[in-house]
Amino acid sequence: MQAVLGQLKGGLSRAFAVTLVTAFVSLAAPAAALAQPAVSVYPSPGTATALPQTQITFRGIPANQIGSVKVSGSSSGTHSGKIEADSDGQGGSFIPDQPFAAGETVTVKTGLDIVGGSSGTYTFTVATPFGTINPMPLPIVPAGSGGVQHFHTRPDLQPASVTINQRSSSAYGGDIFLTPQFGPVQNGPMILDSSGRLIWFQSLPANQLATDFRVQQLGGQPVLTWWQGYTNNGSGRGEGVIYNTSYQQIATVQAANGLQGMDLHEFLLTPQGDAYIVGVSPIHYGSLTRPLMDAVIQEIDIKTGLVLFEWHALDHVPLSESFFNTKAPGYVYDPYHLNSVSLDPDGSLIVSLRNTWAVYKVNPSTGAVEWTLGSNQDSFKQGAGTSTVFQHDAVLQPDGSLTMFDDGGGPPTLRAGRAIRVSVNTAKHTVTLIKQYQHSPALNTNFEGNVQILPNGDVFVGWGQQPYFTEFSASGKQIFDARFTSNTSSYRVYKMAWTGQPNTTPDIAAAPNNDGTTEVWASWNGATTVTSWRVLAGPNAGSLSPLETVGKGGFETGMATPTGEPVFAVQALGSGGQVLATSGTTTVGPHIGIAGRSAFVSSTGVGGLPALCINASTCHIAVTITDGRTVIARTGAEHIPAGGGGLIYFSLTPSGRSALAHARGHRLLVHMTGQDVSKLSFSRFITLAPFSTSGAAPARTASQSSTLQLLGLTDFVSPGGVGGILAQCLANTPCHTKTKLMVGRTEVASTGSELLGARSVGYLIFALTSAGRSLLSHSHGNQLGAAVKISDGGATARGQIALVSFR
Repeated sequence: MQAVLGQLKGGLSRAFAVTLVTAFVSLAAPAAALAQPAVSVYPSPGTATALPQTQITFRGIPANQIGSVKVSGSSSGTHSGKIEADSDGQGGSFIPDQPFAAGETVTVKTGLDIVGGSSGTYTFTVATPFGTINPMPLPIVPAGSGGVQHFHTRPDLQPASVTINQRSSSAYGGDIFLTPQFGPVQNGPMILDSSGRLIWFQSLPANQLATDFRVQQLGGQPVLTWWQGYTNNGSGRGEGVIYNTSYQQIATVQAANGLQGMDLHEFLLTPQGDAYIVGVSPIHYGSLTRPLMDAVIQEIDIKTGLVLFEWHALDHVPLSESFFNTKAPGYVYDPYHLNSVSLDPDGSLIVSLRNTWAVYKVNPSTGAVEWTLGSNQDSFKQGAGTSTVFQHDAVLQPDGSLTMFDDGGGPPTLRAGRAIRVSVNTAKHTVTLIKQYQHSPALNTNFEGNVQILPNGDVFVGWGQQPYFTEFSASGKQIFDARFTSNTSSYRVYKMAWTGQPNTTPDIAAAPNNDGTTEVWASWNGATTVTSWRVLAGPNAGSLSPLETVGKGGFETGMATPTGEPVFAVQALGSGGQVLATSGTTTVGPHIGIAGRSAFVSSTGVGGLPALCINASTCHIAVTITDGRTVIARTGAEHIPAGGGGLIYFSLTPSGRSALAHARGHRLLVHMTGQDVSKLSFSRFITLAPFSTSGAAPARTASQSSTLQLLGLTDFVSPGGVGGILAQCLANTPCHTKTKLMVGRTEVASTGSELLGARSVGYLIFALTSAGRSLLSHSHGNQLGAAVKISDGGATARGQIALVSFR
């Protein structure tokens, strides 16, 4: 400590021969000194690295029993201030009205039993800050093919995509928490389900990133926590963020005592509702011409923002333990690079310093190092496979073992990264390897990484700078492996249970398809209890009716809905079918299209297209059909009623008939464009299928009800006996139809309820019975007359149609 103090003073120009003056603060008359408990203070007695804006923390006694506090600076003189109480009632902080002077010695006099003090008095020294470390623009990796996710409902979100390489059914079923940090487009906290599908993402402003994203407990409730901010020279300047299960921000944690910001490497909540954070303090030191990056730990009272504990590496870890040479190139001298803090059940801190290649046990009262694992001052005899290089995330597990991520890479070493679990015997001063976990194939990692023991005993590993994250069984078998599709990465990756219920409403988007349906997309960022989506449609927002329900398909679910209605909404449904929330509405404008996937062409080259006009006025639609670059059919402008449908007939050119005749499997995929005189248009592919008939056609007639209409009097049946009846729902609510086909007194087909959207055209699919298939195969000229009945509740449409088999 004296050596550090001497180096700090050596870099100062301010004289110390100044008469000390004292300040007095009293909240209550102090109890007798002998009755006072031992009180820990921060900055600790003898600290040489406090910053000018420091508060003076007293822990172990209620704030109203702190009594008189006299604070004086050797240069700045008397310091008045006030005592603010910690939220747990076990301490408080003296908040000076003015900052201290850089380089001065501060004397604190109390009537308390100060740990490390003398008769209630102690001193600390104020370092000279080097200045602000400015943000550095983040590198952005190329997106490559499929490296970014896009959504119709949330075009503002563009998270990195993830590829699942391996997933065993035995893998733990929690959700995955990660923070892409190099784009390709947006950084931010992200949750995936166990299949790698996005659950929640929050994008951050450009040049900011998030780290250490996970589920923790605050006040007995699960919360999401992460760090966000900017970086430079391997450290961060930002803040800790806490969200509840509704994704509402309920707290922000800031570094205190003059630190430029909270560092990115650790954000750990305690069962008492406090937060351990880390910071970097760039200060002048000795003859160095660049900043020395002192590593700092603070325990922050989340409710008040006060400091409950503070530890400076420079006060307790000699620079001689660092593998970061003072002559190493770079803007800063970073001898420690603190990258993790975890808690021992006895209250001590387990601290990882990357650049000393060591883990330390720190006394929570005095800040003294109780043991060192690694570095050149190792307290232990290390067994085979236990030494680490540039290690991260040293966590003491409930069974007393210690897990670490051993990066292994970076000058002067180069070996594959690994996760390790070791047994630390403090009585015998030995360390033995329990298990190591390496990716297959091996990965070289120069920085970052973490290890997590899952509730079922599996081990989850984030590979730091590498884009991978992996789960191993307790025995070491790799059972899950995934990666960012691009070469972005995450500081840490966790797998945890999470239930989120956003306080927002679901998002919706809709657009017309070229086959007469409307594609509706639904999403709800962060919702974990949605199992299905219900589509609502109607003529206006006040007259919506349920259309159909489909299972949730991922972050965003797309649904092709058979309706001509213009206004849509979606409802998120839970596992019991209950409505969790309803979206706002969206409107689809006028459009035209062709229903179905196939068009049937006679031996003379004539076919019909079921056209739709979703418009307030009559459509006049002209269609062009091409095979490659060759036009094989063109129609005039055919009249199609507003809000309805009809058939547009076409005739193939000789080259078109030839192409169909020689097509593989008698199926010709063609491109079709259509345009209305109002400039509505469509463009799509459709398959042409040939059929052949001979002789006179059966009688064909049709009637319509108030809600249903038969549109096609000739309907086509596949060789397997499956066919479709072209019909239209005329109602303003969806039609739920049942179809029956009779040939004489023989029922040849019947269906259950089929959905036909309000004011829409579509095919009602049926399957012929074996008797129906036999009758059709023996019909004269491949034309089987049949009576059709389509019913929708009490409404019925009837007709006589011809069933024709196509090849």
